[in-house]
Amino acid sequence: MSTQNTRYLSRTTAPKYFSDVQIRAFHDPNARHHPGSHSSTLLRTVAWNNLGSRIATGGGGGNVKIWNPEKADVRSSTDLKGTGLQVTERVQWDPTHAERLASCGVGDSGVDVAAKATQDIKTGADNFSLSYHPEAYAVAVGRKDNKVKLLDLRQNAVFHTIDGGNDPVFQTTFSHNGTLLLQTHVSGKVVLRAYPSLEPVHSFAAHTAGCYCLDLSPSGRYIATGGNDALISLWDTTDWVCVRTFDKADHPIRSVSFSFDGAFLVAGSDESMPLDIAHVDTGDYVHEIKTGYPAHAVAWHPSKYVIAYTGEVLRVTGVGSFT
Repeated sequence: MSTQNTRYLSRTTAPKYFSDVQIRAFHDPNARHHPGSHSSTLLRTVAWNNLGSRIATGGGGGNVKIWNPEKADVRSSTDLKGTGLQVTERVQWDPTHAERLASCGVGDSGVDVAAKATQDIKTGADNFSLSYHPEAYAVAVGRKDNKVKLLDLRQNAVFHTIDGGNDPVFQTTFSHNGTLLLQTHVSGKVVLRAYPSLEPVHSFAAHTAGCYCLDLSPSGRYIATGGNDALISLWDTTDWVCVRTFDKADHPIRSVSFSFDGAFLVAGSDESMPLDIAHVDTGDYVHEIKTGYPAHAVAWHPSKYVIAYTGEVLRVTGVGSFT
């Protein structure tokens, strides 16, 4: 998987390609899993580093594990020690550094940033969401008490607090150029804040119920949002109108991810349902990955048609593709 893609998939070539790929499971014999359940021991978060050479996962027990996608053997993985978490809610790689990883969750009121040494920045409460600024000097952290903390990693300190008021925040994401902070809310709306002033500049109703997640396309042309209404909505970032919705899912959407070229979408849920790969420009579904269990978190490889997704274990589709 170390070789860059040399060709792109189209709407017509995608179904055969995705139906032919292999799926590899990455088992950790020391983890406590309850397949098919909603136990907190399920893996809740997954992320690729910027090179696609490592995958980080986290979940119940507070463990954060770093995997080599080429080697499913647990002996080739690394545990991130000393986080103090009971449940890891989010892992996020530094967009500028392939070996630096941030994590947060329940049981430790801090954000851990680990490379050669671990940096622990306290936020004052349990945390559930995390996003890096594209220049990697700051992170936005969503707390369980409905506050978003902006952390300066250079100063090891909180430099701004956003109060969600009566409309709790589910996820925060920075725009690719770092000038906007996007928030999804329990009301179903998305709020855009100018950065670094953090003044609200726009908002729109993305879903009829909670808007749980969003992802920006690599070009920045679209954002995709997922909600409690089981819909994925595609929004044009020029005039913030909904281009189309994807409605095949039967359960709330907990994570959504664009492929590296922005051509395909996939979404995850904490209910048992297939992973459906959709073609962005046509709205057509091109492939279904049957799981038989909840796949809460999904993430495309940064330069390949490869998907990592989590349930009771990490699984990676397309292993060995385009090599």
